[in-house]
Amino acid sequence: MSSEHWRKAEELVHGALGVAPGERAVWLARACEGDDSMRDYVERLLACESPSRDFLETPALSLGDEGLARDTEPPDALAGGQRVGPYLIVRELGRGGMGAVYLARRDDEFRQYVAVKIVRRGMDSEDILRRFRNERQILASLEHPNIARLLDGGTTQDGLPYLVMEYVEGTPVTQYCDRHRLSTGERLDLFRTICAAVQHAHQNLIVHRDLKPSNILITAEGTPKLLDFGIAKILNSTLSSLPMERTRTELRVLTPAYASPEQVRGEKMTTVSDVYSLGVLLYELLAGHRPYRADGAPPHEMARVICQQEPARPSVAAARPEVLTHDGGEPDTTIAPESVARDRHTQPDRLRRQLEGDLDNIVLMALRKEPQRRYGSAEQLSADIQRHLDGLPVSARKDTFSYRSAKFIKRHRRSVIAALLILLALTAGLAATAWEARVARAQRARADRRFNDVRKLAHSNLFELHDAIANLPGSTPARELLVKRALEYFDSLAQESGDDPSLQREIVSAYLKVGNVLGNPNSANLGDSSGALQSYGKALSVDQRILAANPADGEAHRLSAVIYEKMSDVQAVTGDMRGAVDSSSRSLSIFREIATSHPTESPAQISLAISHIKWGDVLGNPDFPNGGERQAATESYRASLGILERLSQTGTDEPKIRHLRGVVYERLGTMLVTQGQIAEASDAYQKSLAIREGLASENPTDVDAVRDVAIAHEKIGNVLEAKGDLMGALESRRKSLSIFQRLVEADQQNVQARQSLVLSYLHLGDLLINAKVGSRVEAQQNYRMAQEVLQHIGGADAAASVKSQELLESVRQRLGTEERGAGK
Repeated sequence: MSSEHWRKAEELVHGALGVAPGERAVWLARACEGDDSMRDYVERLLACESPSRDFLETPALSLGDEGLARDTEPPDALAGGQRVGPYLIVRELGRGGMGAVYLARRDDEFRQYVAVKIVRRGMDSEDILRRFRNERQILASLEHPNIARLLDGGTTQDGLPYLVMEYVEGTPVTQYCDRHRLSTGERLDLFRTICAAVQHAHQNLIVHRDLKPSNILITAEGTPKLLDFGIAKILNSTLSSLPMERTRTELRVLTPAYASPEQVRGEKMTTVSDVYSLGVLLYELLAGHRPYRADGAPPHEMARVICQQEPARPSVAAARPEVLTHDGGEPDTTIAPESVARDRHTQPDRLRRQLEGDLDNIVLMALRKEPQRRYGSAEQLSADIQRHLDGLPVSARKDTFSYRSAKFIKRHRRSVIAALLILLALTAGLAATAWEARVARAQRARADRRFNDVRKLAHSNLFELHDAIANLPGSTPARELLVKRALEYFDSLAQESGDDPSLQREIVSAYLKVGNVLGNPNSANLGDSSGALQSYGKALSVDQRILAANPADGEAHRLSAVIYEKMSDVQAVTGDMRGAVDSSSRSLSIFREIATSHPTESPAQISLAISHIKWGDVLGNPDFPNGGERQAATESYRASLGILERLSQTGTDEPKIRHLRGVVYERLGTMLVTQGQIAEASDAYQKSLAIREGLASENPTDVDAVRDVAIAHEKIGNVLEAKGDLMGALESRRKSLSIFQRLVEADQQNVQARQSLVLSYLHLGDLLINAKVGSRVEAQQNYRMAQEVLQHIGGADAAASVKSQELLESVRQRLGTEERGAGK
């Protein structure tokens, strides 16, 4: 029922209560205006207004020494000494909505005290008797140490059915917890045991429908016992030989304070209805209050509160006083925060902090009005509580990075403190960790756990952060700091890796990233070519250890191919063409084997396409140091393009594949220029530019994507100049130069960007010498700008690198000077 219908029903109930009982029918027919469903609903609510709350609130079974006191003996009560089957009645324990419960013992060869439950006189209608028979069937199907067992059953001489259950002497769970001053953690452990019993019932397709403290007794040994399946609904029809009609609203048996919204509305109930009742119980156990209070309110008001009102968070409820109003002239009782905290063996502020966060969210998730938004089972509720106790993230809270980090820190407080110290002084911290791992043999297990925690945390901080900033303008100094710390860390970690292949693979990947930042020419780097080769060599050494232990390790083979590929990049720019060709050949061979073994896997095919590009570059691309094999280079590029086109046709057109197609079209255009096919080259360059401009517009902060656009304009300028379109060539070169200038301004230490800017100045100067588009003075200005940029290139071996030397020589020739050593 919607909120609007609830409000209308509430108004009609209040209005009808002001009308004499004999006139209500006429008044209600007029007020409902022909809405028969609304009229029927209001009439049923009015029927609940009769003095029935005591019946609803009284549990159907209440065992223990705290039975219901009676001023007078009911007419159908059994006296001590009467016999029911083989059982001798000792005394009455209590009475509930459907029957009476007696303490009895067997009067034959056995001597056993039991609880005998009999339908009380006046409640022996066919519907009630059917319920009673169902209870016998329900209990007979349940075997669990925390559920009261059914021992026997039969029929009295008067024809009334009875059942015999184990006699439980205990205290309701809320009273037990308060009397023993159980802490929050102890209460949660006890509650999880109760959840296990409820889950067992649910697995037998049985909904209890009346979970409340008086139906959950705790024995003197501290063992919970779940009682009274008298109003449970059997979901499995095979358990009952009699069909169950839907309970009429006016005979609905429930305890309102613990009933779910769907139970109050008389709707279909499932196991998540019991989850709601467990949520109410958990709320009371933790906060010392019930989620809703409507003492003395009529049934329709209680129903409205349960179905519409959102409960306060348990942490809030536990911190505020509440006045309970009693009937019968008893004085009001105040539940004070101090008494609630004292019963939980703590202080009010500390209790509030214990409940804030996870426990608040767990309880409120169990109490959600919509059944589909609660926990799907008692087991899920219990599992979330266990995750909270273990310091793990719970499903009731949004899974954010800050939340997961906070839980990690709370679980591993000492390890996190150690990790932070390591991040501040990585060398000293790692040396201390390694030293402790060697000398503290007696505490080896603890040291191993700490080692793994530090490994995970440091890896996350160093390399997740590195990947996040890798393509951002101006990130080179930050990446330099990261890789310097990373080198220290992973050099130490490599010595401690032992035979752990997962850790060894992490180390290989780390050395690869360090090498890329130090000096790989295909990414923003620090110009340290020798440092890059050293890092790649370390990666290869660790990877070969993995393959020696397990030659079938597919990931180790893939890493070998990547290492050879990166080594080839650096060997080529340092003048070691024989080494570059050999490394690239090894990489291509491994990637080809992987792709052949995994023909339908996109990553394997993409890696092979990249390897063909790299192979073409070192074979004969004039834009790179190469071996002069032009035709072989062209064939390798076309092989790469074929792979990428097939992937695009299958619907795999992710940004990476688009980027690689842009690269291949550029490479093919360059090779076509060398063969004099200017028109075909221009078409290839235009395709490359279109792809790259699209990627750059989607990722404007991606340095590589923006740089690719500049390169495409540079290439188009070359073919336009070759075709005689000097003004078009000038426009393309100026576009390219403008982009490279922005990249250098954003990251002054990016050697790759500075070298590209030098080339752009040189190409523009060469074009401006032509009197049709410029002058020698303008050309000289661009050459001097190129010289100035070269003189400020940093890096460990920038001046000595082959590419920087070649560029410097080109500038000198253009400026007409014989100086040597400028820019060193």
